[in-house]
Amino acid sequence: MKTINDLLGKTLFTWPGHISDRFTIGDSCEGIQIFGSTGSGKTSGSGRKIAKAFLKKGYGGLVLCAKPDERKSWEAYAKQTGRAKDLVVFELGKGSFNPILYEQKRFGKGAGETFNITNLIMTLNLLARNFSAAGGEEGKSEKFWDNAVKRAITRMVDLLKLSGEDLTIMNMREVIVNALTKEDVERFNDITKILEDEQAGDEDRKIAFADLRTWARQNFCLKCLLDVLSKDDLTEGQKDSSNLVKSFFFKEFAYLSERTKSIIVESFLGLIQPFESDLLRDQFSKDISDDLWPELAYEEGKIIILDFPVKEHLLAGVYAQGIYKYIFQQAMERRRVNQEENPTPCFLWVDESHLFTNPVYDSLFQSTARSSLTSTVLLTQGINSYYSVMGSLHSTAKTKSLLMNLTTKIFHASNDYDTNEYASNLIGKEFKEMASVQRKNIEVGMATLSEHLHPKVFPHELTMLEKGGEKSNGYKAEAIIFKSPGRKWSSGDTYIRCKFDQNE
Repeated sequence: MKTINDLLGKTLFTWPGHISDRFTIGDSCEGIQIFGSTGSGKTSGSGRKIAKAFLKKGYGGLVLCAKPDERKSWEAYAKQTGRAKDLVVFELGKGSFNPILYEQKRFGKGAGETFNITNLIMTLNLLARNFSAAGGEEGKSEKFWDNAVKRAITRMVDLLKLSGEDLTIMNMREVIVNALTKEDVERFNDITKILEDEQAGDEDRKIAFADLRTWARQNFCLKCLLDVLSKDDLTEGQKDSSNLVKSFFFKEFAYLSERTKSIIVESFLGLIQPFESDLLRDQFSKDISDDLWPELAYEEGKIIILDFPVKEHLLAGVYAQGIYKYIFQQAMERRRVNQEENPTPCFLWVDESHLFTNPVYDSLFQSTARSSLTSTVLLTQGINSYYSVMGSLHSTAKTKSLLMNLTTKIFHASNDYDTNEYASNLIGKEFKEMASVQRKNIEVGMATLSEHLHPKVFPHELTMLEKGGEKSNGYKAEAIIFKSPGRKWSSGDTYIRCKFDQNE
C-alpha cells in the first residue's frame, strides 16, 4: 500500500542541465524562495518552470497578484497544462468572501471563537504596516496600543455575538464610535435607578423607559448592551463573556482619558478604513461564494487566483489578498492528510512576497507546511525587501527564520549586495590551493603552495548571471540553486547552476 511518503518522493522535474538532480513533491513542500532583481528572469525562468510543474502534477493552490499581468500568466499556464477548468478567478465585481463569516462557519475546532476572529482582524494591522514599510512591531509603545486595540476588538466581537447582531466590520465600527462616555454611563445609571426604584411612580418609570428606548434607537452600542442585559439564558461561558463586555463598556472604556480613548478609536477606524472602500465593502463584507472556500484547493484541486493587483488597488489589494492568504494557510494547517483523505498537494504562490508577509505567522506556518502537503513559493527582489517589513525589533532574525524554513533557494541575477552576500555565505566556502612567490630585491625565490578558505561562489558572481530575454543567450535565465539541509547535488557540491529556457 502506498503511503504519503511515496507521494512526497514523486519527481516534479529535473533541474535544467542536471538530469540526475530531481525536484520532488516533498522538496516543494519544504518551501521555495526565489530572489532576483527586476528583469532577472525569476518569474519567466525558474518561477514558470515550477508553476507549470505544479499544475501538471495536479496541485491545487492559491495565487496572489501583485502585478496586473499575474492572472494572465497563470491562465496561460493552466491552458498549457490542461487545468483551465480548475481555475477560480476572484476579481473586482465577481465573487464574495467575508473572512469573519468564514471564521464563524468553517469546520473544525475553534470555529467562531472570539480569539481567532480578533487575531484575524489584527492581521490587517500587520498588512498595513508592511505596505507602508513600517514593519511589524515597533517597540513597547506600539505594542501597548496594539494590545489596547486588540482588547477593544475582542469586547466588540463578544458584544455583537451575545446581542445577536451580525458580526461585521461595519457593525463593529458602529459599536466603537457610539461607545458610552463617562457622562453616558452616569445618565444610564440615573435611568436605571428610576426603573428599579419601587418608590418611583408609574409616570416616572414610563418616561425613563421611553427615554432609554429612544436613546437606544440612536446609539447602536447601547442597543447591543441592552440586548445582552435582557438575556437570562446564557451558558456559563457566555455569562463570563457578558461580564467582561459589561465591565469594558460601562467601566473601563467609558472612564479612559479622552486622549487614550481617541487613540484607540482612531487606530481601529484606521485599521478598518479600507473596508469602507468599494472593493472590501462589496466583496469582503457580505457572503462567501461557493467556489471561494479555501478547502476546495485540496478537496477538488482548485487554483484560486486573487486578481486584485496591488499596483492597481494599493492597500485595499494588500488587505484583500493578505487576509485570504492568512485564512488559506490556516485551512491548509487544519487539513488531515493521508493517502485516502485529502492527498492532493497544494501551493501558495506569492510574487512580491514582502508586501504580504506576516512577520510571525509565516515562519510558523512554513515550519509545518510539509506535513500539510503545502508548498510555499515566495518571489521577491532581495533580502532587504523582507528586512523593511519585519519591524524595527529583530528584523534580521525574523527574516532569517522565514528563509530558514524555505529550504530551496533560487538566486537569479541581483545587484543587491546583502542578498548576494547572503547567497555566498549560504553556499559555503572551500579550501583552494594558492601559489605564492617570495621576491628579494630582483631575485625570485621558490614558489610555495598553501591552502586558503574561499567562497565557492563570490557575491559579485550573482551580478553576472544571465538575465534572459532575446539579448541574453536566447531567452535563457540563469540561476544558482541551493537546497538545504544536508542536500548534495549529483556533482557532490552544495549548489548547482541552471539556465531556464524562457521559451520552453
